[in-house]
Amino acid sequence: MTTPAARRLPLIALLGALLVAPARTGAAAGPGPAGPIDPADPLLSAAEAELDRLWTSLRARPEAPYFISYGLLDRVQVDIVATHGALAPVSTTRVRMGDVDLRVGSPALDNTHKLRDAGWGSEPERFWVDLPLTDEPFAVRHALWRATDDTYRAAVRRLLKVRGNDAVKVEREDQSDDYSSAPVEVDLGHVERLVFDPAPHAAALKAASARFLAHPAVHDSNVSLSVQDEIVWTLNTEGTRVRRQRWHLRLSVYARTTAEDGQEITVYDSVEARAPEELPDAAELAALVDAVAEKVTALRKAPVVDPYSGPAILRGRAAGVFFHEVLGHRAEGHRQKDEDEGQTLTDMVGKRVFPSFISVYDDPTLTDWGGVPLTGSYRFDDEGVRAERVDIVKDGVVKGFLMSRAPIASQGRSNGHGRRQPGEAPIARQGNLVIEVKDAVPYAALREQLIAEVKRQGKPFGLIFDDITGGFTLTGRGIPNSYAVQPVTVWRVWPDGRPDELVRGVDLIGTPLVTFERIIGGSDEVDVFNGVCGAESGWVPVSAVSPDLLVKEVEVQRREKNNERPPLLPAPAAGGAR
Repeated sequence: MTTPAARRLPLIALLGALLVAPARTGAAAGPGPAGPIDPADPLLSAAEAELDRLWTSLRARPEAPYFISYGLLDRVQVDIVATHGALAPVSTTRVRMGDVDLRVGSPALDNTHKLRDAGWGSEPERFWVDLPLTDEPFAVRHALWRATDDTYRAAVRRLLKVRGNDAVKVEREDQSDDYSSAPVEVDLGHVERLVFDPAPHAAALKAASARFLAHPAVHDSNVSLSVQDEIVWTLNTEGTRVRRQRWHLRLSVYARTTAEDGQEITVYDSVEARAPEELPDAAELAALVDAVAEKVTALRKAPVVDPYSGPAILRGRAAGVFFHEVLGHRAEGHRQKDEDEGQTLTDMVGKRVFPSFISVYDDPTLTDWGGVPLTGSYRFDDEGVRAERVDIVKDGVVKGFLMSRAPIASQGRSNGHGRRQPGEAPIARQGNLVIEVKDAVPYAALREQLIAEVKRQGKPFGLIFDDITGGFTLTGRGIPNSYAVQPVTVWRVWPDGRPDELVRGVDLIGTPLVTFERIIGGSDEVDVFNGVCGAESGWVPVSAVSPDLLVKEVEVQRREKNNERPPLLPAPAAGGAR
């Protein structure tokens, strides 16, 4: 599931070939070589000391762990929100927490193994702990000691269940191990706290938000800035020691209205930045606010499209979200192994599922595209594995999957896509998904192809999906394998040359394998979608890069709506109520 806005609620339970060495079998040695520890990093030093102590102690237990990892987070966040010319209190928060991943048994079968037919609530317990905001080493170690003790007890209890469950169930289709080996990485990247003065930005947001007062159709709005300075550490008993820092700034503009038929219409736009100097200036911010206000006002008066199937163009952002949901989630490694999943692509490696002019890869090492920062970028994943480019589809043929350290039958190692929200267990997730097309044409030519396809099919009109708010997909075996992409701006294109008509109230829906084959062309214009994706391991930042795509047949359904009327009373006028 993807969304560009933090306001959005998760709607679904599950969104969206190399030869390798054998998996490690769990030796009794202590942590591997980590190199010199940065003396200016007391949090890492304390965590390493406790990891070493507890590893030695637990190795003497009858059910000894074969692997322990700590994930540490230190995040400073500033949030500024302005609404209709008024400023909320500036919020500054500091969070420090630690995650514990502890495995008992062996890499072949450990406590994280899925309990088949066990129902909801059968997943392994995850233990995380708040860490002190100061660097007293024994306070840090005490917190990690308690969390590790709890994790070990839970892991042993669950391993007993795993062994019993595996003994009475039918043989697994995928006999691969539960955990794979990974290279030891030692990379203590430079860290430098972001110096940020909120005052000038608060004044700019306050002034920009007042511009919504000139648009009476806007019933709710805000302009916000979120600034995150995040340092993450990964250390484990194999010897990996990785420290990485991420500065992320998101300027967001949001507006909402209610149409006369009760449908709520939301328009959202945002700008991603890696430093304060990359943020829009006052004039650019004003233009962003005006564009959102004008769009939501126009959509309020736009007609609703009836359910329809026919030709359509997905502009770049819409196409990116479409591929994220329809293909990206189905290419995540753990979904090929889980027998409760639909496993759409599991047996498709080496087979063509897309037209031959389409290729798709995921590359977290890309930092920007055409000058636009990509929020799905990272050098190391949340298991301390170096990120790699992964070809998912090449010339229409399925090539491979996104992998964490949980192997599958066809791929035995991680390619650096184990990701999570703090407090969750890492699984294979997307980073920067990139869609490429051969024989791309200018957008104007693609539009002419759309009109020609409308005429060929005898349809009354075609559709252009111009902007997008997000989407979700269902990948399980016991439910329809389907997706929904939720557009904001949709245009009806008439084959007789009438001007395009703005419409509203539709979701783009379908099933994956049928949809793959219906793509018939692409443009040479590329756009970027930056957002966050929610799945089993929580919310992670993602990007999708895609050209415009022509699809010979899409299906749309009416979007859910409320039954409340718009406000009965007029809003106060700018400059004072009258």
